[in-house]
Amino acid sequence: MPASQEVGDFFLSAHFRWMSAYKNADESGCGLVFAIQPDSSHYAVFLDRSKIIFLDADSSYGSYSLPVGRTRGSGTVKFGNPGEADFTLIIKGTSAYVLVDGELIGEYTLAKSRDLHGRIGLSTLSGTNKDFGTRCEVSNILLWLPK
Repeated sequence: MPASQEVGDFFLSAHFRWMSAYKNADESGCGLVFAIQPDSSHYAVFLDRSKIIFLDADSSYGSYSLPVGRTRGSGTVKFGNPGEADFTLIIKGTSAYVLVDGELIGEYTLAKSRDLHGRIGLSTLSGTNKDFGTRCEVSNILLWLPK
């Protein structure tokens, strides 16, 4: 669900509640997609039951996404299935900060060569094709754009 407005730097927080049909599903969770470009290049960040999944989907990679390495922080969390947490993503220049329940979980450095001004949206990562896959409920969404 991408928004039509393009953003650069932003602060987005939301409450995530997710559940996978299969108890031991592969990486699954709720997330955000940002810097969505006309050629479909984008970044995506997901809250999984054990870690933050931060992906770079540059169109030059073909159909693949590459993980974005952490600059600082553990990048790990611990949730059951179902999981529930407050999630915050802050983008300032080429720095990205991920907070879960108010705690900094990871800082990431984005590519300086990429256009980080683009559309933003919500997304679901499903690590199973059993039954309903993975469900995400997103509430209390707050988007702040600096002037």
